[in-house]
Amino acid sequence: MKAAVWYKAKDLRVEEAEEPSVRGAHDVKIKVKWCGICGSDLHEYLAGPIFIPEGSPHPISGQQAPIIMGHEFAGEVTETGEKVTKVKAGDRVAIEPILAPNENGRYIDEKYNLTELLGFHGLSGGGGGFSEYTVVGEHMVHVIPEELSYEQGALVEPAAVGLHAVRQSSIKAGDTAAVFGAGPIGLMVIDALKAAGASKIYAVEVSESRRRKAEDLGAVVIDASSEDAVKVIHDEIGGVDAAFEVTG
Repeated sequence: MKAAVWYKAKDLRVEEAEEPSVRGAHDVKIKVKWCGICGSDLHEYLAGPIFIPEGSPHPISGQQAPIIMGHEFAGEVTETGEKVTKVKAGDRVAIEPILAPNENGRYIDEKYNLTELLGFHGLSGGGGGFSEYTVVGEHMVHVIPEELSYEQGALVEPAAVGLHAVRQSSIKAGDTAAVFGAGPIGLMVIDALKAAGASKIYAVEVSESRRRKAEDLGAVVIDASSEDAVKVIHDEIGGVDAAFEVTG
């Protein structure tokens, strides 16, 4: 199969790779339908290794560079291990790419995203979504509905970041908010704030194209390169109920 493999900074090769197979009882094989390019992927390409293990294998994946990249993806289940009950062949799924201690098809710790052993499928090993097929653990797959396209499914992981941030905040219907940074995650925070009923959302961003995207979503945009965002917000409404730092 074809795969995009990271060897070192600015050395990403599309080459033939061995198609992975189901080996564990809780393995799920995925035919990748759509994979996003994350900012983390760009950072790894330009200045890696960052998350990519080099010189010694990641403690969970057991792999090190060269690594097949890609962690924001969706696809179709083609095969499952004998003990998989969560999904079946033919299911449409989005992938939760977190590598953390797991057993019997589930993460061990409730707050598995905070483990010291944290890694990411497609960055820390595992054979990522920049490929035709990949194999993940049952605990990493989530069925998506038919009305959600695979392209949209590939955005479930970054969308979850923005949604979780808003859920973790004290925001409620009618509140105001400021979002510092209007990249992909920042835009998803804005969308989640709208869904939460925020009455006014400021987007602070230096990029003109990103300001336009934020404005399209209904945010009041501030160009931080030419205005003091905090002063503008305080002068207009005296401050906001919640602020989100999403500049990366």
